[in-house]
Amino acid sequence: MAKDSGQVGWFLEGYLDNSKDFKRWRVYPLPYRVGRNQDSDLCLPFATISGQHAQLSMNGNDLQVRDLGSTNGTFLNRTRISEDTALRDGDLVHFAEYEFRVSRWDAGTMDSSRTIFSNVSSGELSEQLVIGVREFHQMLESQAVVPFFQPIVKTKGGKRVGYEVLGRGDQEGLDPLPTELFRIASRFGLEAELSRIFRSRGIQEAKKLQGSLNFFVNTHPAELGLPKLMTSLEQLRLEAPDLSITLEIHEAAVTNLGQMRELRLQLTDLGMKLAYDDFGAGQARLLELVEVPPDYLKFDAALIANIHEAPIAKQKLVESLAKMVQDIGVACLAEGVENKEEQEICGQMGFALAQGYFFGKPAPASKWA
Repeated sequence: MAKDSGQVGWFLEGYLDNSKDFKRWRVYPLPYRVGRNQDSDLCLPFATISGQHAQLSMNGNDLQVRDLGSTNGTFLNRTRISEDTALRDGDLVHFAEYEFRVSRWDAGTMDSSRTIFSNVSSGELSEQLVIGVREFHQMLESQAVVPFFQPIVKTKGGKRVGYEVLGRGDQEGLDPLPTELFRIASRFGLEAELSRIFRSRGIQEAKKLQGSLNFFVNTHPAELGLPKLMTSLEQLRLEAPDLSITLEIHEAAVTNLGQMRELRLQLTDLGMKLAYDDFGAGQARLLELVEVPPDYLKFDAALIANIHEAPIAKQKLVESLAKMVQDIGVACLAEGVENKEEQEICGQMGFALAQGYFFGKPAPASKWA
């Protein structure tokens, strides 16, 4: 039995494939290679792992990790690394989507000839070690999402004129709510890809809905300024040449006037419209609103909730904001309308459009067809 001369041993802890059993791998011998190749010290035989993916080695008393030019990256505590990076006990390391916790143990009596020492219970692992990473990547690969649609109506009369395109996940083992899915996506910088899939699948389903309807599709702030955003919108237009499409951008993300002007021109070329979402949820960006006016401005539900019972001062404020927006040629949309009273007062204030549970909760296209 070979023994280490040192007193400290390093391990990777995690699970592979669909196994529910967590395992501990000894980082030995050094340098310790991770990859898809069969001669790797830790062989991960999966398509997203490069042949020679990463290497762990010692730098003095510190264990460090280096990415070996892998396609899908090596991540330390959810940040992709590009150079030799020191590891600490408890760190989370990802090779592509495969997640491990780094642990440091007394190595005085460890058998260095073995790689896998034991199964360990999930209770021994960091609570940060999230189950569902592989399921998430499977969801992206198969585009396993279900588009949902929430009606947008004319405030006066309630005629349905469009839908906001939303969605839910449809991958076994994952929470279907988009907030949870985007939380996982943020760990790997995949927010833009998830957002694109929601849009693409949504427009595919939207074609099943009849009538002259306007479909409001969402973006994620991570997409703004990326060439892939326009590429995805061009693809949407090819797939649905006759569909009315409006791109929603969260008001807080509207910060770069030059970027927004360029986006506005590109959307016009594609025959698409622009909406700023959640106006009034934070700092109202009035300069951007005037300099690069959208086609629609969606007032945040916090401004609309119980507006019929609000103090006169608040009602006047909302009404004056709506009038100012109308004066520059922008249509106002009231979000979060939940009763007849809110609908009526929003109509009196000049809101052309409304959206909220009063007109319908988000649901699959089959409910509205």
